[in-house]
Amino acid sequence: MITRDLLRAIRNDLPMKLTIGRLRQYGPISKQSDGYFRFQCPGCGELRATVNPKNNLAHCFSCGENYNNIDLMLTQGHDFLPAVEILRGWLEDYQRELGRVNPSA
Repeated sequence: MITRDLLRAIRNDLPMKLTIGRLRQYGPISKQSDGYFRFQCPGCGELRATVNPKNNLAHCFSCGENYNNIDLMLTQGHDFLPAVEILRGWLEDYQRELGRVNPSA
């Protein structure tokens, strides 16, 4: 079942850097620069989509578009429900990894 809490967690708690990394060669080109994670904007193609570390949302400073993890999956050709299921699995993996690193988290 897809709940509001799940969608919020996918958008805000699953690092966009992890999502792009899991997409491998199918995801946009990305880089870490000046303390920010940036990737190639699916809208305009410029390498100016920058992830805000406070809310995990990306904003393209060329075309003005905003992206979250779900938006990114949709731009890669996934339908909404399969995209959410894929992201749910990645979020669960990420949360398990965090649990191993810090059991009190």
